Amino acid sequence: KDLISRWDACNGGQILVDHQHPIKNMYLNVNEKGNKELLIPVDKPVSQFHTTEALGISNYKNSNTYFFAIELLVDSLINEYASLCFDIINSSRECNTQKEAVDTLFIAFRKWYYLMSDVHLEILPINQIRGLMGEVKFILDEVTSGKSDSEVISAWTTHKDAARDFIFDDTWTEIKTIQSSSDYITISSIEQLDHDMDGHITVYKLDKANPDANEAVTLNSIINKLKEVVSTTVEPMLNHKLLAKGYVYNEDYNKFAFVFNGKSRFIVNESFPCISRDKLPVAINSAKYEIVLSRINEWSDPNG
Repeated sequence: KDLISRWDACNGGQILVDHQHPIKNMYLNVNEKGNKELLIPVDKPVSQFHTTEALGISNYKNSNTYFFAIELLVDSLINEYASLCFDIINSSRECNTQKEAVDTLFIAFRKWYYLMSDVHLEILPINQIRGLMGEVKFILDEVTSGKSDSEVISAWTTHKDAARDFIFDDTWTEIKTIQSSSDYITISSIEQLDHDMDGHITVYKLDKANPDANEAVTLNSIINKLKEVVSTTVEPMLNHKLLAKGYVYNEDYNKFAFVFNGKSRFIVNESFPCISRDKLPVAINSAKYEIVLSRINEWSDPNG
C-alpha cells in the first residue's frame, strides 16, 4: 500500500525507493504512458527477460547508468505488481554490496516473472473456484485461530502435481470442498493420502447462494477477508501463491456466490481407509476413488 501511494505521488517524476537500501539509485517511476515502473540500476542491459501481457520489460540508459525497468501494463494487476516489487526490494535489502543485492533481486524477480508471464485474466472454471475457496477458507480459519500466517501460507502447495494441499513440518492437510447434498469425497490419486506422516482431511460444505443472501461469500470477498488478517510482510507470498493458483482479481467472480454450511476434519493415520502404494499390485500405476463420509466417523478429529 505504501508503494502504491508513493507511485501515485510521483507526478511525472521519480522517487528513490530507499536511502538505506544497498542498491543505490533504485527508483519508483510513472512513465510517459502513465504506467508504474520500478527502475533498477544495472551494469549493462539485461536481456534474459522480455515484455509479457502483464509486464513491460526494457532497459534505459541515463548518463553513464543503465536501468532495468519493470513496467505494469495491466492496471487490474496492481496488487500483484506491488507485491512483486515489495518482495524483490526486500529480498535484497540485507545484502552487503550493490552487486550482491542486484543479483539477489533478480533471483527473486525470476519467480515472479514466470508467474506473471502465464497470468490468465479470465476467471477460473467453477470447480476450481470452489476448490480455491476451500483452501483460502482453511488458511483464514487457521490464522484467525492463532496459527502463524507465514507458517500456514508457506505450507500451501501450489504446484499442479502436488499430492496434498498443505504440507507442514510435522503433518499435512488435504482440503475437500463439496456440496451439502454430497456424502463422499473424491481422492484423485494414490499419493494424496498415502504418507508415512499422519495428516488430516478437512471437508468444507459449500453451496451456491444468492449474492444478497446473509453470509454469502465470493472468491473475491473471501480473499479480501484473508488479506485483512495477514501481515504486510506475508501478503506478497500470499499474492504469489494466488497467482500460481491462477487467481487475479476479476469483477466476474462476484457473480458466483456461495455459503459455507459446515466443516469436518478427519485424522488420516495408518488405520484410515485409503489406498496405499505398497499394498497395490505393481501393475497398477494410478487410481482415483471415493470415500463415503458417513463411514469414517471414527476418524473424526475432536479438535477439528
